[in-house]
Amino acid sequence: MNKGFTHEKNASNNPEEWYTPEWMFSTLNLDFDLDPAAPKGGLPWIPAREFYCKEDDGLSTPWHGLVWLNPPYGKETGKWLQRMHEHRQGIALVFSRTDSRWFHDYAVKADAILYLKGRVRFVNADGDPGKSSPGCGSVLIGWGEVAVSALQTAANELGHLELIAGGRNDK
Repeated sequence: MNKGFTHEKNASNNPEEWYTPEWMFSTLNLDFDLDPAAPKGGLPWIPAREFYCKEDDGLSTPWHGLVWLNPPYGKETGKWLQRMHEHRQGIALVFSRTDSRWFHDYAVKADAILYLKGRVRFVNADGDPGKSSPGCGSVLIGWGEVAVSALQTAANELGHLELIAGGRNDK
């Protein structure tokens, strides 16, 4: 039984080894303090000062500053978005699963949602794109003034931005 969704599978048959392409960071034009869901050692094109890998348990290790989050997709997505919602300073990239519980629990309570035009072609650790695009579109979800400002600037190129009045910090 399929209990969630994942990125497309790569040659090693591991669905969690697809990463955000470099162009996304160039468009956002931000430096992040932390990427809590990175591969070991991070990736050279992700502009974060610190990286937590799977062994560091980025879900429970303390977060600080402006966070970039492209979480492992699947049944744990809601836990990662809950953590980002509690931190309230950063940008998350997730599938646009508007029918999921986590979307309604956390995404719609952020400060902004940028609905991306087209589908993101995720890349492997060498920066090479997958052979096909994922099965659905993605969104960038922002918490905090810095994140919202970057999403507002990127919206002209990337898609449609929805500002959520004052963000809804309710549970």
